[in-house]
Amino acid sequence: MKERWKMYLLLIIPWLSIFKLGRNTFFRFMPTIVFSDLVIALISELSREYNWWKVKHPIFPKLATDVSFVFGPFSVINFWIFKLTYKKFLLYLLTNIVADYLFAYPLTTIAEKLGIYRMIRMSRKQLFLLSVAVAICNYVYQLFIVEPMRTKK
Repeated sequence: MKERWKMYLLLIIPWLSIFKLGRNTFFRFMPTIVFSDLVIALISELSREYNWWKVKHPIFPKLATDVSFVFGPFSVINFWIFKLTYKKFLLYLLTNIVADYLFAYPLTTIAEKLGIYRMIRMSRKQLFLLSVAVAICNYVYQLFIVEPMRTKK
């Protein structure tokens, strides 16, 4: 438990900003965030199989998906990026490229130094490209699946 305090902070702290999003934004993008979390959970399952990365002290050690990352910063950052850039695809893509670059390079290096996780058989470049691909899938899902369902109501 003592070594997991960083993971609990990663899970909880990002959610403190969610109140600034607004109720409508939260419910508008929630289906896409859940979709994104499921995609990341699937990637995490593949990561265990292919030994792409290793989380040092996960909250739930039996799960391949690290709950603190998926339901913490990734979810909240997705909400904010959608709120600030949705319907402006180039801005959305550029924002995600910057965020994914920061995640893949400096933040991953910091996380490794802090003993949170370490990359094993996936390069930072591959992590970056995978993250950008997930972001594009999220946008397509929001635009072509979620939005048409919202307008039918």
